[in-house]
Amino acid sequence: MGTLDHVKLLETKVVSTLELVKRLTEENRYLKEQALAQKIRIEQLEQVIQGFKEDHALIEEGILSALNRLNQLEDDAMETNEAPPHTDTGQTDQAVQQS
Repeated sequence: MGTLDHVKLLETKVVSTLELVKRLTEENRYLKEQALAQKIRIEQLEQVIQGFKEDHALIEEGILSALNRLNQLEDDAMETNEAPPHTDTGQTDQAVQQS
């Protein structure tokens, strides 16, 4: 192989290497864009999750409040049923005296 053949082979390999570097650079740029897009999507999803957590906490708080009210209502009703009936003896005495 002569010097000219070596130069042509070198030129071919340099061109091939430059094409590979160009392709890899484009692929790297594309992957960086995809990674950025995925990072943005993750941030959006984290905000949605945070919203769900806040909603869940409010729902749980509302349920507990409603249960507490129902328990209080039940306790009040049981106290009313257990208490002896209240009679006003003053009115009964007046009715007996008038008859």
